[in-house]
Amino acid sequence: MENDIAWQNELGRRARIYEDIEAGHRFEGTMTALDYSGMTVLTLVLVLGSWFWGA
Repeated sequence: MENDIAWQNELGRRARIYEDIEAGHRFEGTMTALDYSGMTVLTLVLVLGSWFWGA
């Protein structure tokens, strides 16, 4: 029973945190266009580098 109360408190705490994040329109860790562009460039560098190395 004590674990249930502790778990309910933890769930309530997490819900408050998520509500605070949503209310403030701040989503830490979301990827921007710059992040996606960087991933695309790195992927192309890896693929083309492996292709040239193997050719």
